Amino acid sequence: MNKRFFHRNAMVMPESRSFLERPRINRLLAEAVQHPYVLVTAGAGYGKTQAVHSFLLQYDAATAWIQLSERDNLGTRFWESFAHTLSLFNDRIATRMLEFGFPDTDACFEEVITIPEDELAPNDKHVVVFDDFHLIENPSVLEFIRRIMRTPFANITLVLISRTEPAINTVLLQARGLLSSIGEDELRFSEKETEEYFHLLGLPLTSRSMADIYRDTGGWVLALNLLGLSLKKAPAREQVARTAMKLNVFKLMESEIFLVISERLRHFLVRLSLIDHLSASLISLLAGDPTLEEELKRVSSFVRYDIYTNAYLIHHLFLDFLRRKQDMLTEEEKREVYRQAARWCDENDFKIDAISYYEKAGEYEAIIEIAYQFPAQVPPNQAKFVLDIYDNGPTERLAKIAPYHLQRSRLLMSLGRYAEAAAADRDRIAKYSTLPPSDFNNRILYGAYAALAFTSLQLMPVTDHCDFDLLLEKSDYYHRLSPSEEHGPVAIFVMDAWVSRVATTRSGAMEEYIETLTRATAHTRGYMDGLDDMARGELHFYKGDLKPARKLIRQAQAKAEACNQYEIRNRALFYLMRIGVAQGDYEETQTLFRELEAQLEMPEYNHRFITYDIVSSWYYSLIGREFAAHWLRGRASDDSIGYHSADFGNQVKARLDYSDNRWHDLLARLESMRSPYNPLFAQLEHKALEAVCRYRLKERTAALAVLGEAYELALSNNIIMPFIELGKDMRTLTAAALREKSCAIPRPWLEMISRKAATYAKHLGLVATEYRKARNIDHGAALSSREKDVLRDLYHGLSRSEIAANHNLSINTVKMVLSTIYTKLDADNVADVIRIALEQDLIKH
Repeated sequence: MNKRFFHRNAMVMPESRSFLERPRINRLLAEAVQHPYVLVTAGAGYGKTQAVHSFLLQYDAATAWIQLSERDNLGTRFWESFAHTLSLFNDRIATRMLEFGFPDTDACFEEVITIPEDELAPNDKHVVVFDDFHLIENPSVLEFIRRIMRTPFANITLVLISRTEPAINTVLLQARGLLSSIGEDELRFSEKETEEYFHLLGLPLTSRSMADIYRDTGGWVLALNLLGLSLKKAPAREQVARTAMKLNVFKLMESEIFLVISERLRHFLVRLSLIDHLSASLISLLAGDPTLEEELKRVSSFVRYDIYTNAYLIHHLFLDFLRRKQDMLTEEEKREVYRQAARWCDENDFKIDAISYYEKAGEYEAIIEIAYQFPAQVPPNQAKFVLDIYDNGPTERLAKIAPYHLQRSRLLMSLGRYAEAAAADRDRIAKYSTLPPSDFNNRILYGAYAALAFTSLQLMPVTDHCDFDLLLEKSDYYHRLSPSEEHGPVAIFVMDAWVSRVATTRSGAMEEYIETLTRATAHTRGYMDGLDDMARGELHFYKGDLKPARKLIRQAQAKAEACNQYEIRNRALFYLMRIGVAQGDYEETQTLFRELEAQLEMPEYNHRFITYDIVSSWYYSLIGREFAAHWLRGRASDDSIGYHSADFGNQVKARLDYSDNRWHDLLARLESMRSPYNPLFAQLEHKALEAVCRYRLKERTAALAVLGEAYELALSNNIIMPFIELGKDMRTLTAAALREKSCAIPRPWLEMISRKAATYAKHLGLVATEYRKARNIDHGAALSSREKDVLRDLYHGLSRSEIAANHNLSINTVKMVLSTIYTKLDADNVADVIRIALEQDLIKH
């Protein structure tokens, strides 16, 4: 394999070859990395980082090195850095991980934990190093690491380097043979290694001197390094050097390193101590003079350039020493360093670090510009991070930045603080609408009306109030009066599993909503184009009117493509695929699949991997669950709101539970998904699933009761597809309802649903069979020879008694064999058994 090594930020790199070549330590590490986890724990100056780095440079593995800092206690910042670092292994890893956001729940963790294994070559060895892990105190970040260490990767070793024992149950991991530990005793230089080190420095000392040095240093790597530097300059002053070393390490750094270099390099090093990112390109930018950069490279005892990572590496203690010198810098010098670092981070997609540096530089306009690029629904921890910066910032200055007000409302809404955001927006409207017109006032009003439109749309399921079009009209009016406004209209529509936000069964509510969408689209300059056609097509689909549904959804898709509205296009493909399956059109589903895959090649579509996984996994839930995305197979429901729609993913997770006959898990998931914000289509999908689930659990009375509730919800809008898409299970349930004399559901409706569900099951079977045949996938049930004999006789029309006589079996044995065949083929009756057996080539015509 090609050796690759990536590193972020600063780490220890002493100059001497003896620090790079310690066979004893290399042997320990070579054995340690055969475990899924390695823990290297020792105090400052023991050469932890140096030892691991030196070993990995020689080890045959792709390595990602993550230098942690105190700022990684912010989950979003940690995740951004972690994802960017892993992008060395595969660019798609970072893209997919950033789409999900920081996994602060079990459900989120299940979603992201499989990404590295999905994307990495299974036969290649990979190592991920977290350096300075002792700096991590945030419970969410620590819990993420704990979760990782409970879920070993097949081809990834995780290495933690820490000054203290981490808050992780390492004893249990060691007992299970999953973790190897290396501590201070292993990292200390032995007497022999100490002697070899001074010999390499050209300092042959007497045995007594060596014994004294070893006693004084205890094999402490940093002390040996500093002592060696001092003795090289004045070999005769051994006693003085040893005394100085014992008194103060920082004083030794001052005299042996800091005061020796030029004044401009001292100044530059102190400037570097302000930041964490030490990429070569950023260092060049800050240096501004190639000769200064060359001088920096020559200071190689505690600072050096690493060719493997294209970064500068600084010893942690020397960094602490430099930070104590920061009063050498003026406030303007500090701000300029932060400003340049922020711009570099922004350009290189380290957005959280960019925001942090801009805050230190006092450039709040730049922070607001970055926040403008966030999705309409900002991940909660990210929203809180930026909102805290705003709340702690200069209030009067921020109030004079027009986009700030809109950004603050967006962040409040992302945290679920709708009432607070709406109240602030109404106050701004009341204030600025009475002031004389100006560009600034118009921008404030444009943002306030846009934010209120977003709130109105989000709260519509509970308010049944549909006025977002009027608010958008006002927003658009003031936006057009704002010539200095650089951004387009604010996106107020967060695409979910359903386009409709209507939750009521009130007659006409669906149509009112769609007409409101049509009016609203006229004021959004493209970003909602096609959404009203999608809503119309969606309603036709749920009514079972598939032909007009397809036409309208294709219309929506074309409009969305013209305006680069990727989410609308994605949902259009989702519904078109559902229509294709319902009509048994395998070729159509494959054409749609190719269109779906084409979205993966659109880097400007930020959520492409997640939405591809969700839509494709819905399809796979019907034809072969094993092909579904790993993160969607998890049992926990995700109720967090991040870069993707939790409801969309949970809906598909529920379908996967259903296809896998995990009835209790399905009931638990449906309960967790219950919410007053669920639109009517979601309520119906959930009720229909619950009804068949309870029937499968032999809860007949409860199943029929839930089916009755679903019927009542569907009645006013004539919705039938949530029932039909459950195929033979719904056919079985409706048959039971028809037999139940006390069932209040009208017989014609039950008969219609039963008939259409049977047709759907047949069409689904055709699509699934064609899919398997096209890929030479053998999904035939594994039947025993006796089961095959009985199946063959059944196909030829023999009765149970005839089958028993034909094979010298009892009638009860034949019944038992038939029951097993029914279970294996997931069939309900003889006709089902014969059809499925023919589809799977278990019997010949």
